[in-house]
Amino acid sequence: MNFFLYSLAFLVFSVFLMLFSARLKKITSGIFLCSLIVGSVLAIISAIKVLVNQTSLDYHAALRMPIGEFYLGLDALSAFFVFTISVLFLMSGIYGYFYLQDCEKKNLNAHYSIYNLCLVFLLILVTAKNAVLFLIAWEMVTVCAYFMIIFYDQQKVVRKAGYLYLIAAHTGTFCLFIMFLLMQHNTVLSGGQAGSMNFDQMLLTPFSLPLAGLIFVLAILGFGVKTGFMPMHIWLPHAHPVAPSHVSAILSGVIIKIGIYGLLRIILIIKDFPQWCAVLLLFIGMISGVGGVLYALGQHEIKKLLAYHSIENIGIITLGLGIGLWGQINQNEMVALLGYAGALLHVFNHAVFKGLLFLSAGSVIKATHTGEMDKLGGLLKYLPWTGHLFLIGAVSICGLPLFNGFISEWLVYRALFENMFQFKINAIVFCSLAIIALSLIGGLAIACFAKAFGAIFLGNSRCLDNKQLKENSLFIAPMIVLGGICLWIGLFPKTMVSFVLRAASVVSAVNLSPIKQSAIISPLITMGFVLALLILTIVILGLLKKISMNFSCTKKAQTWGCGYSLPTSRMQYTASSFAEPILRIFRNILGFTVKGNKPSGYFPKEERISAHVVEVSEEFIFKPIFQGIQFLASKLKIIQVGFVQLYLLYIIAFLLLLLIWKIV
Repeated sequence: MNFFLYSLAFLVFSVFLMLFSARLKKITSGIFLCSLIVGSVLAIISAIKVLVNQTSLDYHAALRMPIGEFYLGLDALSAFFVFTISVLFLMSGIYGYFYLQDCEKKNLNAHYSIYNLCLVFLLILVTAKNAVLFLIAWEMVTVCAYFMIIFYDQQKVVRKAGYLYLIAAHTGTFCLFIMFLLMQHNTVLSGGQAGSMNFDQMLLTPFSLPLAGLIFVLAILGFGVKTGFMPMHIWLPHAHPVAPSHVSAILSGVIIKIGIYGLLRIILIIKDFPQWCAVLLLFIGMISGVGGVLYALGQHEIKKLLAYHSIENIGIITLGLGIGLWGQINQNEMVALLGYAGALLHVFNHAVFKGLLFLSAGSVIKATHTGEMDKLGGLLKYLPWTGHLFLIGAVSICGLPLFNGFISEWLVYRALFENMFQFKINAIVFCSLAIIALSLIGGLAIACFAKAFGAIFLGNSRCLDNKQLKENSLFIAPMIVLGGICLWIGLFPKTMVSFVLRAASVVSAVNLSPIKQSAIISPLITMGFVLALLILTIVILGLLKKISMNFSCTKKAQTWGCGYSLPTSRMQYTASSFAEPILRIFRNILGFTVKGNKPSGYFPKEERISAHVVEVSEEFIFKPIFQGIQFLASKLKIIQVGFVQLYLLYIIAFLLLLLIWKIV
């Protein structure tokens, strides 16, 4: 625990140092970089020690808090999230240090301080053993994320996105307040420590199935808003595109995952749930996964596309949680372990490859000053590192072999098949639906990233002069590390899978025996060995081809232009036209519309065609709700007359009503 506490202390101390050295920009930047590296490395070391030794560590501070105490604990679940948070914050922070060097007009010391402070509260949140401390850290993460999102606050669209995030996050927090109060009240009724909000007291308390179901619904609502479950995801597509790229990386890779941590912690505390809770998670996973990837296909701005893919991957994680909870409820230990392990590994994998994709997108935007895919093209020749690293992230997120996304999705698939082979009718139905949804997610993700990579990096430039573009080599190092992790887990998954199995065993309360661990890991080791041989074979064949080409006479010529003597970049597929056939299939679900007319005749006139996807939940659910609230608020203006005396009278009248209610 000492390394972890040193990490927190070092990061907090650095925040004060940066605030006091605000006028010395170079010193502030140096403090930020050094403190981030040291603090993150210390946190990573503490997490690895807990995961390797399979221990748990607690820390009680003498400081008393209202309805609780300052109580931190590192078990395998917390340690896994500490590891994930620290790795991505470290890589994104190093990238952000170089990414923001040309923002001379912005107050970077404030941004650096908030960045480190956000890391501190995230680490406290996933190690908090007290509900009050958890909620304080939850709210502070929300506030820090808000200030990082609105970094470019001179733009109205940025401020609007920040407000939307803030409103959505606080709506979720309201549900969490009610949830924790119910849990604390149940602890008191069951003879627990009076007034205790500690998780270990709640853990010893039995919960009735109806109460467990109610708490679970509140947890879905409270954690689901920040996590981005459909249809509660409305802030995500607005916040990601406007934030700096390294902030988008931590928003998608880490901050939305704390809702997953919260759900897992509630599952660990309550233990017994009705069967419909697992079914609800499976349906949320299917809707979020398929819906997220379909909406991503309809986007033409790279960061907005990646934002919807965050929703898709949250769907995959939720499928893992759902099947894990199903196994736990039905006392099927292998299904529970596989489901939770798949979900947890995808938490880490998504943090890595989505971080890589957002950082790559930032490199593209920094070089071209646009994220509109229909304006780009042919960038692979001029931004080779960015292009190839983006390709690694794209292959990983599609769940293809050789890379990390394949391993976590394979664990989720195996959990679903393992449960289906119990030959119970409800298991067969729901698991079959989940398998179909997961397969559809994978296929659509491949189509979406074929579109994104092709439109941005292949072909010729559509609107830009690519010859003027230069790749910033300072961005590349953290991206290479993230890309290396994607490949390492894909080929050698044993270490990370053993870590997630230890965390999964804590959640499911299953004793992780060497036999169970070997039954899960052995097929993955064999698969990694086969894939490594495949890579070696490809490399050898590539070298042989290169050697043979040196001894043969080859000619270079333009590709065949289908009869056109002067092919132009306008003849290429755009991102919109590539996705149109797929979007037309799902047009009734997505609200996909095409405006304009196609050219016709032998000598067609110039025509313009545009296609877009309607955000159904925003337009038809939340927009009417917000308009209704606005209408009611306008009617209540009558009580706001501007006299302080009248406002005091309102307060007195309300207090009298409370007193009468209490007496009666």
